Amino acid sequence: MTNEAQSVAEAVVGEPAIEKQPFNLLVWMSSRGIFVFTTVLVVVAAIFIDGFASLDNITDVFNRAAPIGIVAVGMTFVVISANYLDLSVVAQVATAAVVLIAVSNESNIPAAMALAFVIALLYGLVNGVAVGVFKANAVIVTLSTTFIGLGILRWFSGGSIYFGPQDGAIRSFGLAKIGPFPLSMIVLILMTLILSFVLTRTNFGFLVRSYGSNRDATRLAGVNTAWVVIGAFTITSIAAMIGGFVLGAFSNTAVSSMSTGFDFRALAAIIVGGTSVFGGRGSVLRTLLGVVFVSVLTNIMVLSGLGFGVQQMAIGALIVAAVSIDSLARKASGT
Repeated sequence: MTNEAQSVAEAVVGEPAIEKQPFNLLVWMSSRGIFVFTTVLVVVAAIFIDGFASLDNITDVFNRAAPIGIVAVGMTFVVISANYLDLSVVAQVATAAVVLIAVSNESNIPAAMALAFVIALLYGLVNGVAVGVFKANAVIVTLSTTFIGLGILRWFSGGSIYFGPQDGAIRSFGLAKIGPFPLSMIVLILMTLILSFVLTRTNFGFLVRSYGSNRDATRLAGVNTAWVVIGAFTITSIAAMIGGFVLGAFSNTAVSSMSTGFDFRALAAIIVGGTSVFGGRGSVLRTLLGVVFVSVLTNIMVLSGLGFGVQQMAIGALIVAAVSIDSLARKASGT
């Protein structure tokens, strides 16, 4: 650990260790409950829901969960940094998918991916500077960049639907499997492992968590906190870009409205996974479990014949319950 990170540790932790707190159910549910809840949900669904345990259904669940999951593991950094969420992932995912298919149809896939990467960096920089340097509210900033980004996308695309070649590389990627596992699922797992390493094993990840826990102490320790925020938003943007690639490859189509709802579905997975919406505490690996939980719950409702409105209500109720448990857990633990 560098001297800078050590200074932050002393500033943030800097108090003598307190005695171990007695077991509290709310604290346990907030930080560890997702392991049990996900296991129970999967077992119950496999036993009682017809068709859930079939290989085709499980493959479809992971294919559909992968784009949102990739966005969620990236956005975990913004949430842990106590900046609530990045609403602009809706525009970023759709832009990446449209750019991938539209540009590759006219040019080639590397050119399309390079352009999407530049756009992702621009989103991360604009959001990060506005929030980290100018101290603007993250929700307002990212809501604004969502409207700007979708407006620009619809202006350039004219609202058109783009289709990739049926025998092209993008379609092949969307259908590819390694054994029984869809390639999109492999990408999600790789993204989770990489970002988990960044969050838990690098000085940047340490600073993100420290900044989310105590902004003033992190700043007083001499850390350039603006770069921490910019970095968190940039990681989210790159994850949204990759999520857009996977979404476009899965459907082999792209349109500006294809990622509606990605922001709150990703947030639901993050919060259900135990990452605190108040910042400073969370885990990329638990976000992955949150993604599985939300995706399985949605699949159960679909197989049970419940409409989209009921699914929306269930996701909304999940967010309210998870945030409430997190708030009560923080009070119970004195944090």
